[in-house]
Amino acid sequence: MHWKRLRVTGSLVVIVLLVMAGVCPLWANGGGYVKGLVSSGAFKPLGIEQVEMLTEKLDIDLHIEYADVSIEYVLHNPGPKVTVEAGFPSAVAVYPYGEVDEPMMTMKQVAAKLPLENFELKADGRPVKVTIQSDDLKLESVEQFPRISTDGEGGGITVKAWHVFKLDFEKGQTRRVTVRYRNPYFSTYDYVSDDMRLGPMTLTYLFSSAAAWAGPIKHGTVTVRSVTADMSKLEFSHPKRFMKDGDVWRWQFTDFEPTLEDDLVITLRPGGFGQAVITENTTTGETEWNHTSYMGWGAKMSFEEDSKMGGQWELRRQDFKATASSTLTPGKEFRYDAQLLAEDDPDTGSSAWVEGVKGDGLGESVTLTLDKPAKVRRIGLVNGYAKNEDIYRKNNRVSRFDVSVNGGAAFPVDVPDERLGSEMFYFDLPASAGDVSTVKLTIAGVYKGSKYQDTALSDVVLVVPLEKEPKIQPAR
Repeated sequence: MHWKRLRVTGSLVVIVLLVMAGVCPLWANGGGYVKGLVSSGAFKPLGIEQVEMLTEKLDIDLHIEYADVSIEYVLHNPGPKVTVEAGFPSAVAVYPYGEVDEPMMTMKQVAAKLPLENFELKADGRPVKVTIQSDDLKLESVEQFPRISTDGEGGGITVKAWHVFKLDFEKGQTRRVTVRYRNPYFSTYDYVSDDMRLGPMTLTYLFSSAAAWAGPIKHGTVTVRSVTADMSKLEFSHPKRFMKDGDVWRWQFTDFEPTLEDDLVITLRPGGFGQAVITENTTTGETEWNHTSYMGWGAKMSFEEDSKMGGQWELRRQDFKATASSTLTPGKEFRYDAQLLAEDDPDTGSSAWVEGVKGDGLGESVTLTLDKPAKVRRIGLVNGYAKNEDIYRKNNRVSRFDVSVNGGAAFPVDVPDERLGSEMFYFDLPASAGDVSTVKLTIAGVYKGSKYQDTALSDVVLVVPLEKEPKIQPAR
């Protein structure tokens, strides 16, 4: 497992409009929880319908740890002059651990992660003032996505905050509203000793909140694009609705009157269970992590004798010897040698290999060598000097590696320019790679840093798929 950079990312995307006719509110897209539900939220549905949604165009660009979201609404007021008060909520689909009693994350922790990043709302091309209001509105689960459960604390979808704004409509007026923001995916993690529990990484869009519009959403288009996201584990809560074309999924609808069962959850990867491989030091007699970990994606934690955890298992190896063609001269506080690709420097917090030649480091390389050949089929990277966003942008990042396995012919791998805090960018090795002894990564292109020419790489993991579920022991 990629132990040293785990963090919680979060917030989900939905839309709610509360329409004000005088002092009477009407819940609209993102507030229509009026059919059989009693709301405990900050906004109260009163069921007065006036404004129509003519069209909704939703675009979601999936990156490794976040999505860029843009929405365009065409709204029409067929009635008298009205003021619309709208709340665009931050919410999370919280997954329980299953067999584990305690919740994955407290609601206080969830709320702290919710405000959407770079949130921008415009009406007819002009910016609209937005304020944030907290909430604790718990919704039912998505029926087509049964892994979201409302049983026990921590399960189901919860709205925790609203991006609130007001909008005036003249009689008969049609207005165009656009919303843009960056939405970090939501995930949770917990670890005890050498064990880790990792929640699914998700993005949610609540169509159900449109239930109180004056009529259905007349026309709509949803487009989901994989920009840098790993598609190997991607899952939709309503897969039959979408037509897939390469890295793009599209769904078009007409006269759509959504319910809670229509809410969309996109899972970028499932949850899982990880355990570090612990060995005994024959010299000292002490146990220690050998920089190798098991990871079971979709596995459930169960330590009963002969019980199975399920899931897809892999061995994640960082027990390689790393050597570089050059290394930046260490300073008084930091070192930059290649072995930091497998481990942080506990004394200084150094966490990246940095090449050491003049210029951008094109042609410089790092070679990873295993003691014994292994069936490595995938490689994970954390690009740049990923310690924080500032230092990541100031230094060069790799845009392309030329990758050679066991000294063979190199093949190119394009690397996205995204600072990663909990996930990795993965690429597959050729089917002909066979057992792997060495992997050489040569810098063939860079993204320019804003201040320095040094090119950095923070982490590498070698992934070995397992045919059988490993024997997992309770936490030590």
